[in-house]
Amino acid sequence: MAAFDMSCPFHKPQTLDWKDTLVQLQAQRIPLKSGLDHLSLKVTLEGTVPLRFEFDGHTLMLGFTASGWGKLHLSGDNVEKLESGQWFQISSEGLTIDRTSSKGLQLEIFLCSQEFADTLSSLEPEHGLSALNDFRNKNGGDNLRSGTMNSDALATAQAIARSSSGSIKHRLQLEANALGWLAETLGQSATANKATAASLNANDREAIDLISSAMKKDPSCEFSMEELCEIGGINEHKLKSAFKHIHGKTAFTYLREVRMDYAAGLLREDRLSVIQVANEVGYSNASHFARAFKDRHSLLPKAYQCLHRF
Repeated sequence: MAAFDMSCPFHKPQTLDWKDTLVQLQAQRIPLKSGLDHLSLKVTLEGTVPLRFEFDGHTLMLGFTASGWGKLHLSGDNVEKLESGQWFQISSEGLTIDRTSSKGLQLEIFLCSQEFADTLSSLEPEHGLSALNDFRNKNGGDNLRSGTMNSDALATAQAIARSSSGSIKHRLQLEANALGWLAETLGQSATANKATAASLNANDREAIDLISSAMKKDPSCEFSMEELCEIGGINEHKLKSAFKHIHGKTAFTYLREVRMDYAAGLLREDRLSVIQVANEVGYSNASHFARAFKDRHSLLPKAYQCLHRF
């Protein structure tokens, strides 16, 4: 993204519309305050190549999923799924969208500079915001934190998603809603961080076992976070922290590995075509399946099948 002279916040939005056979993208970036921009993304991916957005250096992203769902590719092989109604916090030099639903993904993101983060921290030194501390200390990598928006944050998020930048009035309304949403969500995040300090107990481990077993039993299912929480009888924040502690990876990274290992077994049996195997593990898009399979097994599905054919 191009740099701005931020002495005045009322610069015209930067917009980008892109459409081909593999990618549909609408992007708009609006400066709100010095060091704070609003980035609205509407993305649908059909191909095998992830979509990468690069920013001007290390940036703190505080945002939410307005509609659809998508998967973010983080460091290593970690994947996080973002669903409608979720807030997220991540600090990185860019954002990689690995996959979206067939109807696409809409993200509303607030991009915070180092100076803006320092200003927030100076207002309340004991703020308890891990994402803010990680960003300021540059030790958080691209560790993503997320959760379900509460009713107040959700109402403000809906107003932001419907907002326009066509007049001074609309820009001021957007800025007011943005600051309100940031205050509500950062407060919610700090409360969640303080509430999850306790170590895992036997019930937590049993819940993660139930969730892992459900994934292995039905690798074709595109589980939502709500469904996983229901299976384990556990809340979302505890699920994420417990799953990462026990398995060393996110729940959706684990699910993708389960799917690709099951797919590998089907390909070795050589009874089904690659397309049929993709459908068996819940992929309606063969390109998405091929990319995920290669990430796990270092070969495309057809090559893997041929290699194990007798």
